[in-house]
Formats: sequence, structure tokens, C-alpha cells
Amino acid sequence: MKLMTSTFSIIFALLFITNTGYAKDTITAEDIILIFKRSMMHWNVDYDKLEKNRSGAACIPWEIIDKNFVEEKIFTALGYGFNLYDLKIAKKAALEGCERMRRASKIEKTCKCEMLIYNEEVLIKFKNE
Repeated sequence: MKLMTSTFSIIFALLFITNTGYAKDTITAEDIILIFKRSMMHWNVDYDKLEKNRSGAACIPWEIIDKNFVEEKIFTALGYGFNLYDLKIAKKAALEGCERMRRASKIEKTCKCEMLIYNEEVLIKFKNE
């Protein structure tokens, strides 16, 4: 019985360590928004200070996104709009701007432009959602 309890404790500890490590490496929608806003600031644009009905899109290189990217890097291609009539037009403006920047930067094969945010509403969708 003591051996069984010890074995269970070891397995539980390993599972806990594994799950805790995974949680640290998981990229969240908030992480993506943080990168987007930092990327905008790189171009001297403060997303939070844009007029209402604002939107943002970015070309996200999912293959290389990790916690280091979240903490230090920026997106190469961005699109945004503000003072727009509605969500449909806001998406169009942001995605078109992102696509233009993506082509100009010649990064079509490394990322895809995706809608991230409209006003304060996070729109980014993860593949498992």
C-alpha cells in the first residue's frame, strides 16, 4: 500500500509539473493583443488612443510564436482603422492594410493576416476554438 501511494504521488507530481510547464508556454489572446499593441507603438500609433470604432489586424507567424516572442517581438505586418461606420467596414480596413503591408514586406508565406480586435473586443480565433 505504501509503494502504491508513493507511486501515485510521483505520477501526480510529474503531471503537475508537466501541466504547469504547459501553462507557461500557452499563448493566449491577451498575448496576441499585447504583441499587436507593442507593434503599433513601434510605428508610433497608440491603438488605445485611436477614435472609437477602431480595429486591428496582424499577420501572425504562428509557427514561431512563443513566450519569448510575446515578451520581445513585434508583428511585421499590421492593419488598422478608426472612426469607422461598423464592424464590417472596420474588418475590411484592418485586413486590407495588413495584406498590403504583408505583400510589401514579402512575408506572404510566413504568416496570415487575421482580425484581432475591434474597439476593446478581442476577435482573434485560435484553431482549437
